[in-house]
Amino acid sequence: MRNSQLLAAYRLAGSMALGTDIDPEFKYGAGNALTTPGIATLYLSKATRDVLKDNKMLYGWASGSTDIYEYDVMSNRAADNSLSDLQRERLKASFSSITVLQFADDETAERVAKDMSNADFAVAANENRSISLPNYPTATSHRRPGVPTLGSTLAHGRYVIYIHVGIVDDDVTQLTTLAEKTYRTQIPLLDKLPALSPADMLRLPPDPDGMLRRALNPKVSPSLDDIEYFTLDRIGYYQVNRKQQLNDSLYSEAGADRFTRSWGTELVRTRDEEAAKILRDKVVELLVPSSEPADSVPQLPDTKCAKNTDPRLNDKFVDTGERKRFLCAVQYRRYVAIVDANQIQDAHQRAAAQYALFANSQIQ
Repeated sequence: MRNSQLLAAYRLAGSMALGTDIDPEFKYGAGNALTTPGIATLYLSKATRDVLKDNKMLYGWASGSTDIYEYDVMSNRAADNSLSDLQRERLKASFSSITVLQFADDETAERVAKDMSNADFAVAANENRSISLPNYPTATSHRRPGVPTLGSTLAHGRYVIYIHVGIVDDDVTQLTTLAEKTYRTQIPLLDKLPALSPADMLRLPPDPDGMLRRALNPKVSPSLDDIEYFTLDRIGYYQVNRKQQLNDSLYSEAGADRFTRSWGTELVRTRDEEAAKILRDKVVELLVPSSEPADSVPQLPDTKCAKNTDPRLNDKFVDTGERKRFLCAVQYRRYVAIVDANQIQDAHQRAAAQYALFANSQIQ
């Protein structure tokens, strides 16, 4: 069942609004699959946990975007922190975060939206003030005067949408405008995504385009993981790896439509073979800007390798959590895979193994 929840969340990720669709400056952020009420309340007020549990939340996705790279857009401090702490903190960035949850039916979603809003409001009932959104009269919204953020909840069919927006200046008009723009961007995407029943969720294919089974898995047994083992469309991939959205012009030019991660290996499907060749030659520099050319894999011409010169990598080959010391891009027909290792020989062996997987599976 957890796998079905992850697959449903991945499907939803491809229909979540990107920050740049709301504001061109919202280039940075993060996203995460929500499979339990406990995980969901990492991004919502903790007071809503029982509401989600009692109403049998099926799955969801949380996504946030901001104009400052260092700002933690996913933490909902306005929901649970004291007013004095919030006023001392003062926002240093503008942001918009969206959480979408799915429930069994429309009636449950309507009840959850109301109860979530009430529970959130009650955290600081003496300080919170209700706010109306003129274009979304059924949304319940509130804010704390003196704190430049606004929370709002809206039922939309079987979905419940919670948005949390903030600006640097405490201006109600600007907050209202940003909240309405967030709804206006997100709702049409959900209109194109039919809600799922639990049975529908169990029938979702774990590898719809056969990419996970063709990607080299250098670490552990294959099991779905929302960080290390997944396959997503382009928008969904940006939701989990927002920095890659900054490279959208390259991926769009290559016609990249499917992205896969397999415990260290990344696989991209492009429009055609020529597009894959262009992506192969450029993607290494995008993934690791601090790099220099390294020897390609012997007798494997369709590869490009580089040495990661990031100063955080010391002589003990400490992993930075992003990329290891050597990485290679492997191209086969319209597919490009990226592998990495801390020794050049290991990187070459992984690249050769990935090429063999491509060739033996005869990807068209």
